[in-house]
Amino acid sequence: MVLACILAACGGGGSRNTGNAGGSLPPARGTQTARQIHVPAAPAGTQKRHPLATNVLSDPGFESGGFASWAQCGSVNAAMSTTRAHTGTYSARAGSAGSTSGEINGDAGVCQQVTIPVGGTLSFWYYGFSSETSTTYAYQEAELMDSTGVTVRMLWQAVDESTGWTQKTFDVSAYAGQTLWLYFGVHGDGYTGTYTILYVDDVSLSGSGATPTPTATPTPAATATPTPVGTATPTPKPTATPVATPTPTAKPTATPVPTATPSPTPTPAGGPTPIPTPGAGGGTSCGTSCGVERWHVKTMSDPYASQVNRNVQIVTVDTLIHAAVPSGLSSSSDNVRFAPWELQAVRVRGTIVGWKTEADNDYHIVISDPAKPSETMIIEPPSSACSGACTSGYGSLYQSARNAFVTCLGSPPSSFTAPGKTVVVDVTGVPMFDLLHGQTGVAPNGIEIHPVLSVAFVSGC
Repeated sequence: MVLACILAACGGGGSRNTGNAGGSLPPARGTQTARQIHVPAAPAGTQKRHPLATNVLSDPGFESGGFASWAQCGSVNAAMSTTRAHTGTYSARAGSAGSTSGEINGDAGVCQQVTIPVGGTLSFWYYGFSSETSTTYAYQEAELMDSTGVTVRMLWQAVDESTGWTQKTFDVSAYAGQTLWLYFGVHGDGYTGTYTILYVDDVSLSGSGATPTPTATPTPAATATPTPVGTATPTPKPTATPVATPTPTAKPTATPVPTATPSPTPTPAGGPTPIPTPGAGGGTSCGTSCGVERWHVKTMSDPYASQVNRNVQIVTVDTLIHAAVPSGLSSSSDNVRFAPWELQAVRVRGTIVGWKTEADNDYHIVISDPAKPSETMIIEPPSSACSGACTSGYGSLYQSARNAFVTCLGSPPSSFTAPGKTVVVDVTGVPMFDLLHGQTGVAPNGIEIHPVLSVAFVSGC
């Protein structure tokens, strides 16, 4: 379907590949564009307060037709559109100007700062258009971000071609009391042969009780901001000053896995240092053949490893295991990375549930979220003696991480074994999505920290 929307009417813009003249094929793809989402600087205490159990968002249906409550948060302008609306006259629109205009180059979206209420539930209606077949290069999304634009939770990510309005609903009660940015938008790589568009309307964020007093959230180290592409992002207008409200009652902890787990340990203030650039490696033919499936991604020896953002983002197990599974993921996805998580170094805190040595010589370690012990995921430092690991230039880091686990836990067992003590660890590495094949402790979406680049023991060792 060709949309009647044009750039001037829809607020699109930004640089795009012009393609080849004369009807020839568009240029080949291969380089994922870095995310360019920037939250505006908001003065302290700008969040509005609302009565019990009401929608805490301002202008939830975008009926103001402007950006008094919502802000531009991308490198390409989003817009308030009258082309289609779920109710009323307006909706928010982001992405390609039309079905023949190609992808935007960067990110276009709207965001609003909000304090998550007790028992918070988020819902929104969307209408999407996309000719993409996976989220590798372009996608529609909804997420919660902190004050630096770092993803706290990726709520939804897709390349949806809609036939009507669809409602999405999410439980965000785990973030009660945190002041975060709610973002809706489209990411693209400037490719001329495809398109991705998103309309959003009738957004609701309501709770079961009073909006709690905002609490500080961990702030990671500042990430280098990419040079914006396209139209400059306007500065949003400030919102009203809040009034203090009672602190909420703590939410019950989920049922733990059958290992002892400690009380959650706060993440230290400030962010971690960036992961180092890789060394020279051992050449293209070094090491023993160990693994096969997505092995180059697992060992940082794939063609896109150099594009990973080395500025470490602090995340939780809960955030990672709720990330959307890339729609193009398969056993043959050995030399491709899926944005955003496979292009971002992270640090995650977890309680060690158990570990063993794998047939491919990886250490298979399962950690749980200290705040939600029933949520688990796998972390794996590969062996520096394996092909891929030794060519990556990170072999010495892999070995140091393995040595640290051995020092704390002893020799790795051949079958999955609990550590016999409560060990809390901060793990730094790069996420990757593995295919589900019955792995012990695997996250429901298959995400792992693989490879592990460094480890710091918080307690238990």
